[in-house]
Amino acid sequence: MAAPPSTASACSGERWPPLESSPDVFNQFMWSLGVPQGEAEVHDVYGLDYDVLAMVPQPVLAVIFCFPDPPESSSHPPQEVLATELDNSCLDLFFKSTASMDPYERARVFEKDDDIARAHSLAASAGDTELPDDVEEHYICFVALNGTLHELDGMNGGPIKHGSTSPESLLQDAVHIIKDIMHKIPNSMNFNVMVLSRTPK
Repeated sequence: MAAPPSTASACSGERWPPLESSPDVFNQFMWSLGVPQGEAEVHDVYGLDYDVLAMVPQPVLAVIFCFPDPPESSSHPPQEVLATELDNSCLDLFFKSTASMDPYERARVFEKDDDIARAHSLAASAGDTELPDDVEEHYICFVALNGTLHELDGMNGGPIKHGSTSPESLLQDAVHIIKDIMHKIPNSMNFNVMVLSRTPK
């Protein structure tokens, strides 16, 4: 998308500095967590029209959307909702060790994980954008799981199901929801869309 670089944070405080909404930053974060560089890569989406979406590297594993925080979101308790299709050391250990926990318990473990926090800080330092004093952007992620489009949002108690999808239609299906969200925030230009794509072998 042709939006300027924007930032968002998962948790407040110096331990979790805001991450710039940029493929370079997200790739640094992902690779620091142990995902092999030849396995997957984050890419910018430069527009939401069909012909532009057709240029996005496939297959798409996830769609990442950064947008201004809705005013009502500040009342929700912070938590982390994570999903991955990639087997890697740091995240794999986290998912296995928290598999039986509810989202709130998992969020507490995530926040105390020093390895993930170090990778997060390293990625945050790689950004080019000067961070404002008050970061008001928010990340959500869309994934296809068992034929259903799931929206993952750390401000919600769990995934939101948006109907049927497939690995082939994930990007287009997520864009329909993204456009609806953008329509509800007409006075802002602070939007950015990225994808996590599996690297072809």
